[in-house]
Amino acid sequence: MWCIPPKQSAEFVAKMEDVLDVYSLPYDEKCPVICLDEKPYQLLGERKESIAIKSGSPQRIDNEYERMGTCSIFDSV
Repeated sequence: MWCIPPKQSAEFVAKMEDVLDVYSLPYDEKCPVICLDEKPYQLLGERKESIAIKSGSPQRIDNEYERMGTCSIFDSV
């Protein structure tokens, strides 16, 4: 999570330096460093059909949508 640390927080800085130390280690094939990120998404459906494109004008899409749930996308490096 991105956050703004409290002013003059030695504990926060020490923990941040621990993480940075891990990132700066040389690559070890038997023990690789893996970073994981998660991003939540809303799944949305169209409420109305869009109007077909006519020559010289952009496609018309309505701003109404139907909420179809949520999901999380995970990525690792």
